[in-house]
Amino acid sequence: MEKTDLKLIIEHDANFFATGDEYMHNSLNLKFIPCELTEGVSQEGIILANANQDLSQGYSLAKNVFEHVKRDTIKFVLIGLSPYILPQNDAEPLVAWDVQTNAPVLEEYIKLCLDNGTKPVVVVLPVNPVLRKTYNADLVKLFRDAINPVVKKHVSSVFIDLLDVKPNVKCFQDNTHLNSEGAAAVSALLGSQLYFKNIISAETFCGMDNDYFKVLEKFFPDDYKRLMHHTFCRMACDDFNRLSKTMTKDTCLELMANVFSEMTYNHLANLSDMLSKDDYNDLADRIFKISVEKICRKDKIKIGFFFENPSKWCGDELYNFFASDERFEPTVFYFPKDDMLTRLEFTMSLERFKSHGINVFEVPKSNFPLTEQDILIQMSPYKSVPQSFRLINLKLTTLLAHIAYSLSISYRPDFYNEPFFRILWKRFFSSKVEQEIAQKSSVTGMPRGIYSGYPRMDIFFDKNADLKFAWKMVRPDAKKIIWAPHHSLKAGGGGTFAWNYEFIYEFAKTHPETSWVVKPHPFLLSRAVSYKIFPSSVACEEYFQKWNELPNAQVYMGSYYQAIFATSDGMIHDSGSFIAEYQYVDKPMIYLRFRMGGFSELGKEILEASYRVDGRDFEAIAAMIQRIFIEGDDYKAAERKKVFDKYLNYPKYNGMLASEFIYKSIVDDLKEVKK
Repeated sequence: MEKTDLKLIIEHDANFFATGDEYMHNSLNLKFIPCELTEGVSQEGIILANANQDLSQGYSLAKNVFEHVKRDTIKFVLIGLSPYILPQNDAEPLVAWDVQTNAPVLEEYIKLCLDNGTKPVVVVLPVNPVLRKTYNADLVKLFRDAINPVVKKHVSSVFIDLLDVKPNVKCFQDNTHLNSEGAAAVSALLGSQLYFKNIISAETFCGMDNDYFKVLEKFFPDDYKRLMHHTFCRMACDDFNRLSKTMTKDTCLELMANVFSEMTYNHLANLSDMLSKDDYNDLADRIFKISVEKICRKDKIKIGFFFENPSKWCGDELYNFFASDERFEPTVFYFPKDDMLTRLEFTMSLERFKSHGINVFEVPKSNFPLTEQDILIQMSPYKSVPQSFRLINLKLTTLLAHIAYSLSISYRPDFYNEPFFRILWKRFFSSKVEQEIAQKSSVTGMPRGIYSGYPRMDIFFDKNADLKFAWKMVRPDAKKIIWAPHHSLKAGGGGTFAWNYEFIYEFAKTHPETSWVVKPHPFLLSRAVSYKIFPSSVACEEYFQKWNELPNAQVYMGSYYQAIFATSDGMIHDSGSFIAEYQYVDKPMIYLRFRMGGFSELGKEILEASYRVDGRDFEAIAAMIQRIFIEGDDYKAAERKKVFDKYLNYPKYNGMLASEFIYKSIVDDLKEVKK
């Protein structure tokens, strides 16, 4: 060892040093070996390897270093070994590594490092694939069998065996010597292994120049992908934040784009379980910020809307905001169920969407590959969605937002702790009550939750909205009533259809002073068959067809039911979704209760201001319809208006309609950046 090398180690607190023979000397490029960061200044290692050095000489050099530096100064030592030694004259035969002589020396070398607070890293580097073919397999096995027990004996020591790695032959200038590009590639590979073996931290590793990642990706793409996955999943939020702050924006975007191109929201959901609340949210915010900056650079931003049930459509108003903005390319994706009884609803709704100018795409099968979107607004938080829309398949390159398909009046704290709600870029709440429940219930809180109001109800605040619907009426003064039976027919559910479906039909048939629209939940038809209310699909279809044959009734399925609400005189139902939705037309509502419970503060107050009757009590149902709808004795009208103003008047709270609020929230985060 030259005095200058020792001086460098002593005066500059070298992070590591390396000993070894010709392979070690030629294969290391210090620029590609990760080093500790102290106040932003990299402290490089020192290469003490040379062409004629054997293990005993390397041990002596290390001993000399440790005699001149403080304990714990050297973080790790690279102990380079080769199964063969190349003599000066290449014409002479290769000399095998002497196990009997070298194994004890290796034992002492490892102990020396550990005694000085340094991690010993035994390294065997790759060689030219052409030369590797000439190596005797038995001697290589003997070599490895000698090293492994010694390393395993000492918990803090590490063995990085890269002998069988096959670098590109372009990395070598001859049969034995690497060129400059090869030294960079092999050093980058060694650097990644140092990270995998916990020799260097994620913070240290991620402080590497972007050239490091480019070289590793070019020569060892599989190791690069593994590294990106591993680093991201193990990185604490502080490490991630420092990474994104110390790199230039372009470098950070390029690096993390490679990570995100492979990572899915399932990975992010896993992190939400691993990290503390604050750490996770800091990390998620940083991820979303980088994704936003990447998306902002695009000329066209693809924004998709997804639902698996047409009645969950959030409304044309929000779609039209994006459609009229030249920066966006909106698409509606929806997935029709295979059920024969619900297929009709999807077919009818598809035609309605197209007639409204909506760019709609019917997902043909559950595993259909999704055209990658920049932003995806999912209206269903459930797991029973097509494969393409599940967290395990949605990439982090897509910003994920959620608009609830219903205005929730339920108290379901566990529901908001689902992984889906933790990984959202934006979560738009239809009510403050629901937002508060979610905030308290989720282990990560709801920091990206926003009270926007309910976009599907925007149309009721538009004085110029053309809300018309053709009711079938026997008498011109007939009272227009909506009946909306729910699908919750199983034991313990709140649906009352099984008891009253025949009675309500007969009531409508014998009361020409009423006009009816039957708006069944889309799943009711199949559930009514599966729960044996009807013996077959045909019998179920025949029942609803009987309604259509009445002169004062019709069945309406699917989306765009706002005009029916607006032109009705009242609603009778047992559906949770419509409890709050129907409040926007300020009409009386009869709730067919069976079991009461599970309602939030909002749900309870709405129901207190509504009319309730047991859905199995036919006499009480008939009397309530007569008094409230036919005779018009709406004695809870004032109370209903107070509840509405307290909980549901979102334009008064936000100063704008929900669709505009959501649009502005997304657009404001996607302001143009310099390309």
